[in-house]
Amino acid sequence: MAMQNWPNGLVLPSGVFLLSFVLAISVILVTVTALVITSKRLVNDINTAHNTSGYLVDFLLPSNSQDRVPFAAGQNPFAILYQHYRFVIDGPGLINKGYVRFKQGLFEIPRTFRFGQVILCKPELIEGLRTTRSAVASPEPWIDQVKCPPTVHLLLQISHVMPGYFPKGGGWPAIAKTTPGVIRGTVYKELDRYIPSMDQAILSQFHTLQFNDDECSVGCFDFAYSIVARSGSFAMVGSQLSQNEEYLKAVKDHILGMIMTTRVQFLVPDCLKRARYIGGFISHLATLGTRWDMHASRKILLKHFNARAAEYRDEMASEELNHQPRPEDMHKPVEIFRWLYESSVLRQRWSYSEVIGEMLLLQFAFIYTTAYGLYGALAELARRPEYITPLREEVETILTELGPTVAACDRMILLDSFLKECQRLHPPAAVSAHRVCVTPLQLSNGITLKPGTHVGVPSGVIQRSSEYYENPEAFDGFRFVKRAAAGAKDSRFVDLSPEYLVFGMGVHACPGRWMASALMKLVFAHILTRWNVFLPGSSQGPVTGSLSFEEFYVPNFGLKIGLRRRK
Repeated sequence: MAMQNWPNGLVLPSGVFLLSFVLAISVILVTVTALVITSKRLVNDINTAHNTSGYLVDFLLPSNSQDRVPFAAGQNPFAILYQHYRFVIDGPGLINKGYVRFKQGLFEIPRTFRFGQVILCKPELIEGLRTTRSAVASPEPWIDQVKCPPTVHLLLQISHVMPGYFPKGGGWPAIAKTTPGVIRGTVYKELDRYIPSMDQAILSQFHTLQFNDDECSVGCFDFAYSIVARSGSFAMVGSQLSQNEEYLKAVKDHILGMIMTTRVQFLVPDCLKRARYIGGFISHLATLGTRWDMHASRKILLKHFNARAAEYRDEMASEELNHQPRPEDMHKPVEIFRWLYESSVLRQRWSYSEVIGEMLLLQFAFIYTTAYGLYGALAELARRPEYITPLREEVETILTELGPTVAACDRMILLDSFLKECQRLHPPAAVSAHRVCVTPLQLSNGITLKPGTHVGVPSGVIQRSSEYYENPEAFDGFRFVKRAAAGAKDSRFVDLSPEYLVFGMGVHACPGRWMASALMKLVFAHILTRWNVFLPGSSQGPVTGSLSFEEFYVPNFGLKIGLRRRK
């Protein structure tokens, strides 16, 4: 408003400014006090018979640290506030600090107005969690919170980020319990049927590169992300949509928008998110100023999902009319979306909205995590050219004999070790094997964790620990080949072990890790046979960005790699 249009004589009394200032300070103090009291109230007690004189007294006076699971950086109010702040901007750093202090036990990280994150450090405690039944400590409420206590607001915030897709009050939806078995039974056992089209999808993405004088510079994360989005989409929705540029862009934008939105939603008290319009406003605000509009990209995905579902209906009608599948479909790999859709229509096992919700979660689970792993490996290859020649010799020899097949990927032991070393040093998150206590969980050290408590394993710290690895901070691309030659077990990229927890542990470990391994090896094989990889002169930054977001590492979106055609 122009100054001349401002009403003459409008003077706000100084008392109004003073009152506004006092109110603002009061709101801040009340919020901070409530945050500290809630954190102390929800922390797990070591001695369940521990009696306190009241939460307000507990806030004002130091509590007995022997009575409770210790926080990573102290129990006093200022330490608690510091940990809330530090976990948001540098979760891995706070987890590392807690591990150094309590590596023979466990510690807890306070969360905003909810149960904290308990981190198990001692190997015996981690092994106990691995063997705990899902009815006691389950990864299921980690996604869906409807059967947990009201103070539990879980990692993916599904009821707020994806409202209406899953039934309320029914616990973990049956479709999500079924999908891992589908992946193991189809994608894993019939991986050879997926390889040819995955391979073609990789080459299609390479054709989008623009070379100048036999060189090309690309954003490392965007390059990896685009490859995995195209190849992974083939397994999920088929070859047609995996070549649709509008669909692929929507997939990538939706995943990153969902990550941003869930993290912001996690910081907001649930009472505000349940208020009419506020939850939706927070979702839109979370991605304001970015190109990752979750709601706009979801509309595009739904348009393509609906069109693909209509094609499935026509194909199913044709098969029913002819009393058998079409001959051209006999040897095609199973599309995850088609399997889920047919199960919802023919077997009435779940609704169409649940099928769409599960598809959105699968995209999030497979595409982003695999892309992050490929991104870290490409960055390391660019900065360590000494590995190019031995890896190239291996893949050229094997591809000449076997071509792009599962058998060929299994034979690439040097590349397998290189990829595993990259994931050891550059996991997508500092915590893995997430569980939520459905009932009281008694640990082997006698501590009982409350229902609703989040439990996890500090995989990022363990994978850099000298207790498990020789010279752990140094990059050794052939570390796991040497370990296998020395008789060590579980040295392959997809193997699970106490010192390598990227894929989780136990029966709930990632069921798609075999496809991720094959995909990353095919990408490397094609890159190594075509180009030399290098870091452009102006791109020497770290793999991770300057900030992390809670336990998640944020990629360095500005990091570029160069591709130079071989002479």
